[in-house]
Amino acid sequence: MGSPKFSKKKYATPLHPWKENRIESERELIKKYGLKSHKEVWKAKTYLGRYRQQARELLAKIIGKDPQIKKESEQLLLHLTKMGILPDGSSLDDVLALETESILTRRLQTLVFLKGFSSTTNQSRQLINHGHIAIGNRKVTIPSYIVSKDEENEISYTNNSPLNELSHPARPKADAFKTGITDYKTEKTEEESKIGIKKEKTKKKGKEKDTELPESKEEVEKKDEKPVSDQKIDKETEEPEKKSPDKTKEKPKEKPSTADNSKELKDEKKEDK
Repeated sequence: MGSPKFSKKKYATPLHPWKENRIESERELIKKYGLKSHKEVWKAKTYLGRYRQQARELLAKIIGKDPQIKKESEQLLLHLTKMGILPDGSSLDDVLALETESILTRRLQTLVFLKGFSSTTNQSRQLINHGHIAIGNRKVTIPSYIVSKDEENEISYTNNSPLNELSHPARPKADAFKTGITDYKTEKTEEESKIGIKKEKTKKKGKEKDTELPESKEEVEKKDEKPVSDQKIDKETEEPEKKSPDKTKEKPKEKPSTADNSKELKDEKKEDK
């Protein structure tokens, strides 16, 4: 008999404590479901391991067609369907195919978030610990409580909770509410995609700034030099302008006739004599 002060350990620790793949997978579950530590993942694994071990034993004995074994297998499947862990019409093979997430989704903490009573899984844990959540008329302060199908629709705020008021700031907003729990990997990929879009925008802005820089002397000279085809076009346009006489130009002076010139010469000779 153990000491009444210390309860029996309700979970089994992993055989090897420092395996990288196991630690990463457990961290993803902690981030996804808002768990406190790795112990809660180990509790869910041991809770599921009991059902899986019972299913293995029944599958090994079911060959003998014992009516007691059939009764026990039916009771096991009925219990799992009532708890919402398995759907209706499942078999013992489906019990062996279960994973830890099938247990974590039935916790009170996750269902409070999925029902819309909190904006995040961490907030739902806080509300449960502070006594704001009730199942029916019974207040529940255990986030790891496994909720059955019948109790799922009875989740609500307690009667004395101030969160019953719609104007309370701690109540989740309709725009911020998410209908499902996103994986830690998908959140990472979304963040990385946002960062990549920002980097692309900054690169584009840098390229635009580079194009707006002042041009060098060589580029300006190249632009001033026109190609041969453009030079020909300019000459053709200039020639008709030269041919067309300007009306504004002054008329040339008229030259004196030869007769007038001879008279002037004679007059000059007479004066010299």
